[in-house]
Amino acid sequence: MHPIAPLKKILLYTYTICRLGFWNVAYVAWYRFTLKSRIRKLFFPQRSLSADAPFFHESSNLIDFPDSWKAALLEDADKIVQGQLRYYAYHWKFVGNPPNWFLNPFNGRTWGNPHKHWTTIDDINESAGDIKNIWEASRFEWVVTLARAYAVSGKAIYLETLNRWLSDWVEKNPMNIGPNWKCGQEAAIRVLSLLQAASIMGQWDKPTTVLHEFIYRHLERISANIRYAIAQDNNHGTSEAAALFIGGHWCTQYRFKDSTRWDSLNHVLQYMYCRGRKNEKIGGIRCNDFVRQGRKWLENRIRKLVEEDGSFSQHSITYHRVLLDTLIFVVNWQRKLGTAPFSSIFYQRSKAALDWLSIFTDTSTGKAPNLGANDGAMLLHTHSCDYRDFRPTIQTASVLFNGHKAYTSGPWDEPCYWLGLNETAIEDVGTGKTSRVLPGGYVFMDGKDSWGMIRFPMYRFRPAHNDVFHFDLWFKGENICRDDGSYSYNPENATDGDYFGSVKSHNTVGFDNGEQMPQLGRFLMGRWIRAEDIGPIKLGSEGWQCWRGVYKDWRGNRHQRVISWKENEWVIEDDLSGDFERAEIIFRLVPDTYQIKDNIISAAWGNIGVTGSDFQIRLAAGFESLYYQQKQHVDVLVISPAKGCDRIKTKFILGFQGAD
Repeated sequence: MHPIAPLKKILLYTYTICRLGFWNVAYVAWYRFTLKSRIRKLFFPQRSLSADAPFFHESSNLIDFPDSWKAALLEDADKIVQGQLRYYAYHWKFVGNPPNWFLNPFNGRTWGNPHKHWTTIDDINESAGDIKNIWEASRFEWVVTLARAYAVSGKAIYLETLNRWLSDWVEKNPMNIGPNWKCGQEAAIRVLSLLQAASIMGQWDKPTTVLHEFIYRHLERISANIRYAIAQDNNHGTSEAAALFIGGHWCTQYRFKDSTRWDSLNHVLQYMYCRGRKNEKIGGIRCNDFVRQGRKWLENRIRKLVEEDGSFSQHSITYHRVLLDTLIFVVNWQRKLGTAPFSSIFYQRSKAALDWLSIFTDTSTGKAPNLGANDGAMLLHTHSCDYRDFRPTIQTASVLFNGHKAYTSGPWDEPCYWLGLNETAIEDVGTGKTSRVLPGGYVFMDGKDSWGMIRFPMYRFRPAHNDVFHFDLWFKGENICRDDGSYSYNPENATDGDYFGSVKSHNTVGFDNGEQMPQLGRFLMGRWIRAEDIGPIKLGSEGWQCWRGVYKDWRGNRHQRVISWKENEWVIEDDLSGDFERAEIIFRLVPDTYQIKDNIISAAWGNIGVTGSDFQIRLAAGFESLYYQQKQHVDVLVISPAKGCDRIKTKFILGFQGAD
């Protein structure tokens, strides 16, 4: 890797600050100053929450639930009552019963000093490691699972575990104390999870006092710090705004007739619930203020962060799903609570975001490219499908926004079932996908039994990966050329931090072992690439289609990529120029048994032929992370052109050896 000279680094920071936006940078700087000076701590007082009563009450009404969905649900619920939790929708870990809320189960260590105020806690803890491994248990996915299991089985153990664990969480995590209060988005996810559970068990319109207080206090935490989330220009702002909008309406609409003392510290604050007053004060903040704040920022974020073609600011498949899950909650609760609808552009962009995810989801498997950051996030927990299956979100959003299903019936229908959307929905399967250029930074290429995607540079917001001109190839539901994922934002092995997200972990070109854009921080890159030319899709003779794009990186190296395809034949032409010593063209391949002979790589799914004036090819070992904190080996085809060889052609023939 090339070191960056100090003066050049200053110029890179200056350039990047201009791209991030002055007000965003200014607010983040102010935010960090108030943390260091302990000013911000004054706005977030410590407070004990009520834990002397159950969050949810018993119910004798069993739900008529499809037997085909029940086994997987109850299996997960039984693991939970035994003290196991599923991390990042993949890893089952024993955490205790009730859990140790400060345990990192991936290294067995506990967060040091969990009794500090959240404003004094660093993102990285030397003893526990990645703070996301602490947060995951407190996102309350298990709450939704136990609520579903109780609703369909009536088994008391599920309700008892649910209430006991929630009471323990409240006792161990006083308001604004400890790592689980550090992130406003984590607080928002807890709000959304608890309201999902209340809806599932039919208790959303008759909440207990402790549930009402818990939601309200979380809204206080979110509201007082949402400007920081907005300055990130990502899904933190949409998630926190959603919690304020939904939670604020819910707190206002389902208040109690009598007054209740919630503050167990001094028993002074009383919360008056009056049937005729919709703007009543609770703890000094009006619930309608939460609603107005949430609605304002939802409209603002969707208008700003979602392009007309549905592309999202974060350039990530899984973060795009987080956005769409959030919109599902917002629109469903808006209708459920009978509140005023949003603007027309809000619904237009929501539908566009749905269309975008549908385009890049394989119809036969529900899987999608492992594009961009992948931290294991999934907010719509009301199903038992795999994390890599995007059909539950697409199906639910399609029914909610379009009034019909996107797929035939299957286990991905379960979220619609819990939202009460399934009965009137009709199936509209087989809506055609056509090759297109999406101005938000993507090209979708439709073959016969295959399809491809390429990522081109269009950065209005900060990029996360060095993945310019990354090419994804799919054949009969199999991801032939694949992206890498993220693995961990704070890996204990520094090598993993250098690998995942780098140019070497994408199907593109790397020059002199450097990056396409310089890394300035853990989540910040400089000199965001601008494309020199992004062409349209052109139709050639004999049914061939063709696309061309060109960019120049921050060191002046130029890469032109032309992709041509016809049915299940794909040709990638890479033209390279610039003052570089060596280049590597990388294709990360599906795990298989590969053989190389005469510059042809053969596998069960087909073959790859490489041509050019002077080059070498080899198969190297690489990694991919399909789930957060999980990685596995992949085979990597590395093509090394000799100096002076400026054009390499790589041809994929799919099904060459009878793949089925």
